[in-house]
Amino acid sequence: MRSDILYGIGILLAASGVQAHDGRVYVSGTITDNTCSLSPGSENINVAMGAVSQRQFYRAGDGSAWQPFAIDLQNCGSTASGVTVSFSGAADSRNTDLLALTAGESDASGVGIALYNQNKTLIPLGQASDVVTLSPGQASAHLQFYARYLADGGAVTPGDANASATFILAYE
Repeated sequence: MRSDILYGIGILLAASGVQAHDGRVYVSGTITDNTCSLSPGSENINVAMGAVSQRQFYRAGDGSAWQPFAIDLQNCGSTASGVTVSFSGAADSRNTDLLALTAGESDASGVGIALYNQNKTLIPLGQASDVVTLSPGQASAHLQFYARYLADGGAVTPGDANASATFILAYE
């Protein structure tokens, strides 16, 4: 008898957990013409950092000279109003705001590459820059940036100091 009661309770509990609810998802939006095209030469940008003395980096935060580079846009859409840029890549292990150098036997260490906007304000790796204003239908736009080596707090050793990052444009 007792097993019959437990069996009955089990059936009731199992049945009460099976309830169906129907619902809907409504999706709405607008397709706009708010992007620009990359100008030729802006798909792959080389920044020559030059040769920098190891002695220039005494402590964390010491940096090399600013090296300018630009991302040029063209044929902006009729509703383009602004763009932000973010950079992604391998982060420096001591300072994740910096781009890590490639690691190898002949590569430098103790520094990373810092990326800055036109006002020389650091753009942390993976975060968006300030909005650059665009005019609808703008023929072209010149987005100015800077790169420099920055000591990350580790022992600085000489060697090749190369890295790469992907840039991502987000339009408003």
